Amino acid sequence: MNDFNGSITRRAKVSEALLWLAAGLVTVGVHAGAVAWLLRGKVVVAADNSPPAAIMIELAAAPEAIQAARNEITPDQKLAEESVRRKEQRGEERPPEQTAEPATRPVQPAEHQEIKEKTVVLDKAEVQLPTEQPKPKPKQETKKQKPKENKPPLRKQQAAAESKVAWQAHVEARQSDRIAAAQTASGLSSMSPANWQSLLMAHLERRKRYPSDARERGARGIAYVRFTIDGAGKVLSASLVRSSGFAELDQEVVALVHRASPVPAPPPGVSRTITVPVNFNVN
Repeated sequence: MNDFNGSITRRAKVSEALLWLAAGLVTVGVHAGAVAWLLRGKVVVAADNSPPAAIMIELAAAPEAIQAARNEITPDQKLAEESVRRKEQRGEERPPEQTAEPATRPVQPAEHQEIKEKTVVLDKAEVQLPTEQPKPKPKQETKKQKPKENKPPLRKQQAAAESKVAWQAHVEARQSDRIAAAQTASGLSSMSPANWQSLLMAHLERRKRYPSDARERGARGIAYVRFTIDGAGKVLSASLVRSSGFAELDQEVVALVHRASPVPAPPPGVSRTITVPVNFNVN
């Protein structure tokens, strides 16, 4: 393969030399023809009509020139040509190495470079900032509506007032009972019937209750009740003698006598069956 390539190269060089030689010969021939033409124009025809002198152009020098050109190549030149040819063959066998062009980085201003370096330092540090925990939302205080106090009706208020009065009357009655018992024990014989009767009426009055229904309707009147007691003042029986005109008031009179038992003990010689009036007045 190398010999073939060398022969081709030699042939190319020989053909190139022949072309240059032919061009030189053509140039010389053209100039010679021009000179001959000029000289021919100046030739004077002889009178004797003798033939013109012939101009001889020798073209046999071309092979000698080629042979001389071939002979002028020295052995050193042949060795140089062979070495050049071998290098060219090696260059054809090996693909040309592609040299990567160094990527040119744009030159940044000094300020940007400083900022970049600072940023790199911060990235290497990896300082973890404490994350702020979301603050809990304040609970909206819902105003609790206080339940409306249902005012008790007028009847209940009156009943409560009456029960309070009755309790106070009961306490006072107990106290009066004790006083009456003490007085009975100390000197029943010295108490007059009129004084005992006043004491009895005061005892019943403290325990009297006004029915709320009758009070609201404005019911009022006087009811008479008859009751029997023993020597110690304990009520044995009670009954209505005269009505007040209102059933609630009549029932309250009978209940009053049983609620007031025992009453102050009667003095000696006084009847133990008593009839007393009980007055119910709104005012």
